[in-house]
Amino acid sequence: MFSGKYILSPMVRVGGLPFRLTCLDYGADLVYAEEVIAQRLLKCTKILNETLDTVDFLDEDGGVCFRTTSKESDKVIFQMGVSDPDVAAQAAQMIEPYVAGIDVNMGCPKDYSIKGNMGAALLTQPELIKKILCKLISVCSKPVTCKIRILESEEETLSLCKEIESTGVAALAVHGRTRFTRSSHPCNYDIIQKIKSIMSIPVILNGASLDINNRSDMTEMIKKTGADSIMIARAAWYNPSIFRDPEPVSVREAVQKFMKYCIDYECPLHILKYTMGKFRGAFKDNQSSLEVTRHIETRLIYNYFGLGDYYNEVASKRTSDIQEEFQKKKRQKLGEDYKILQAEITPTILQSFRGLIAPRQILNQWLEANGFSKPKYWTTEHNKIFTGYLQIDNDTYAMEGNFKNKKTATQAVSYAYCLKHHIELRHYKTGARTLSQSNCQCKNGG
Repeated sequence: MFSGKYILSPMVRVGGLPFRLTCLDYGADLVYAEEVIAQRLLKCTKILNETLDTVDFLDEDGGVCFRTTSKESDKVIFQMGVSDPDVAAQAAQMIEPYVAGIDVNMGCPKDYSIKGNMGAALLTQPELIKKILCKLISVCSKPVTCKIRILESEEETLSLCKEIESTGVAALAVHGRTRFTRSSHPCNYDIIQKIKSIMSIPVILNGASLDINNRSDMTEMIKKTGADSIMIARAAWYNPSIFRDPEPVSVREAVQKFMKYCIDYECPLHILKYTMGKFRGAFKDNQSSLEVTRHIETRLIYNYFGLGDYYNEVASKRTSDIQEEFQKKKRQKLGEDYKILQAEITPTILQSFRGLIAPRQILNQWLEANGFSKPKYWTTEHNKIFTGYLQIDNDTYAMEGNFKNKKTATQAVSYAYCLKHHIELRHYKTGARTLSQSNCQCKNGG
C-alpha cells in the first residue's frame, strides 16, 4: 500500500476534503489529511451529511473537525496529534471505518504541538512512541503509520527508526530536516538513504518540495534516495496538479478545479482564502490577489474565477444545511434566541469609516437619541473567525460572517443593524455621515 506511491503530505488548514480530492484527481495515490488533535476528535459528533454525501465530525459549536466522502475512503490517511496511548486508541476506533489508514504526527515543530507533548516533542521519547504505536496497532484493522523528522545526530535518527519499525507499523514517513531546520534549507537526502538501507518496511521521503517541479522530479527523488514512496506538501500547495503525469496544468486551471470542490463541499471561507495564499500564478497580478483575498463573502471570490453561476446553481439545489441544523439545535439547548442579521459587508466598506464616525458609534448615537438603553456588544471565536453580537433592550442580534478580529465583528453587526432598520449611513464610497448629518430623529429602528 505504501510502496511506489506519490502522496500528498498532511498540511494544517490546507489538507481539507476539497484539496485532497483535487490532488487525487491529478494523480496522487494517497492523501494524508491535516492533523487533528485526538482529544478534539473525541469531543466531536459524527453526522452523516446526506446533503453533501459526506461523513462529518463536528465540534461542539458545529464547526467541521474532519469531513470525508466515499470518493476518497480508500485513499485518505487520517493523521492525529496525540501523546496518550489510550486517547490515540479511542480516536482511531472512532475514525477508522471512514479512512484507509491512521498516522501519528511525530514531526510537527509548532509550539502548540510541543507544549502538548505531541508532534516533534515525541522524537526524544522512544518509549512513549512505542506505547502509542503498539496500542494503535492492537486496536486497528487498518494500517498504522507515523511521520517523523530527523534528529540532530545520524546515530539517534537511525536508532529511533529501528525502534519505530519494531512496533509493527506499516510504513514510516521521514522529513529530511530537524525540528529546528527551516523549510527553505535543503533536505538531507543522505540520511534518507541510510534509513532505507536498514529498514524492512516502506520508507516515505518527505521534505523535497524545493527540488520538485513535476512528477518526473518525484520519480528521480525516489531513485536518488532509494525511498519506497514520496510525500510532498509545499510543491502541491503551489500547484495541486503537480502529481499529474507528465506535467502539471496551469495553476489557474488547477485552482478552478479546487474551487469547484470547495463549492461542492462547503469549504469555510477562511480555509479557502488561506489555501489560495500559496497558489502561484492563480491571480492576474498582486493587486487582484489582494482584492480577492480581502473579500469576506465566498461568492465574490468564486465570481473572480468565473464560478459564480456554478456556485449559485449548487446553492439553489441545497435543501438543508446540516451544520446550520446542528448549530440551531445547540442554540435551542442553550436557550439562546439570536436574530440573525444578513448584509453584504466587505472589508472595503468597513475600512472606509476610518477617521470618520464608525457604524458602532453611529448606532450608539441613534439609539441614545431615540430612547433605547445602552447596547451591549460581544463576540465569539471559532477557528480564528469572529461572530459579532449586539443586544438592544431584550433583543439579541448576531452577524454571521467571516471576520478576523473582535473590532471588525462588532462593527459589522452594527452596520448590518443600521441597514436593516434604515438608520442612515451614507454609501461607503462617499464616506459615513457625522453625528450632525445622521438622521437622529428617525423613529423607524428598533
